[in-house]
Amino acid sequence: MIVVGVTGRYCAGKSTAAEILAEHGYVQIDVDRVGHEALARERDRVVDAFGDGVLATNGSIDRKALGQLVFSDSARLRRLEAIVHPAMVEMTAERVHEYRERGVGGGEAPPGVVINAAILSRMGLDRLCDVVLHVRAPFCVTWRRAKERDGASVLDVVKRLRAQRDVDPQHSPPDAETHSVDNDGDRERLREQIAARVPLP
Repeated sequence: MIVVGVTGRYCAGKSTAAEILAEHGYVQIDVDRVGHEALARERDRVVDAFGDGVLATNGSIDRKALGQLVFSDSARLRRLEAIVHPAMVEMTAERVHEYRERGVGGGEAPPGVVINAAILSRMGLDRLCDVVLHVRAPFCVTWRRAKERDGASVLDVVKRLRAQRDVDPQHSPPDAETHSVDNDGDRERLREQIAARVPLP
């Protein structure tokens, strides 16, 4: 079983790359969703660190309010990461292990696992990977996607991209194959690039 890390900056198209692999039987671990679980698990620590202003009316963490707070302040961002990243890494590693054990136990393991994470390297999740795909997109494409999906302004996009400045291939571990793929919106072209770098059953 191969483990593929899919990384890239905000709205570069990581999810599209992960979906292409999923179409070929790969199981996807969406680290954003794992992060939601980690935020719920670490709710009290997050509130202690950032105050009641990050709470929604139902008492859960308001991710949008929290994001606005931390993406404009690198020190706050690092503080949040120190709270939630260890839990996210632990949860992701457990899921990869579970998929591997299916095959070891005589069951049917998937052909591969995709770890979809913008800051794969910063979190240390790339150490779980055999191959890392770094998805890139032109700024004009990134902004269009962010505007359509999140209603983001140019300033919002710039802030998020700056917070992800360490998302690039050279931060991957030396024992993982690392490849860059370009995603300008042509899904089939992206599929061809992925197929040239990762086994697609």
